[in-house]
Amino acid sequence: MRAASRFGLVTIGIAFVLALVVIPVRDFFTQTSALAQKTAEFETLADANEQLQNDVNTLKTEEGTRRTARSQLGYVLPGEQRITLAPMPQLPTDLPQQWPYTLVTDIVSIRATAQGNAPNPLAPLAP
Repeated sequence: MRAASRFGLVTIGIAFVLALVVIPVRDFFTQTSALAQKTAEFETLADANEQLQNDVNTLKTEEGTRRTARSQLGYVLPGEQRITLAPMPQLPTDLPQQWPYTLVTDIVSIRATAQGNAPNPLAPLAP
């Protein structure tokens, strides 16, 4: 009987320690990590919100609206002409040595020579 009462007292003591110490400490650490995660999310959203507010402030000005229309929509003022220059991609020059590839190889070598001798790379675009 004494052993059963000791076992009951130990069980009650363990339950008491669990209820007052272990479970609250575990919940504290869980809530601390959740709070850190939410704080990081809040800071990220606050930064995004600040960037959007800066964009809105820029778009409220006439110059900001004009600059944005030019860069994002390709807007040009009356009397202007938009010219987009893109570099030529590197094409393979190791073509087979049979017709019609020999013709292409000759054209590429002539153009490479002419381009190397041209003082202004935009010379073909000059009026």
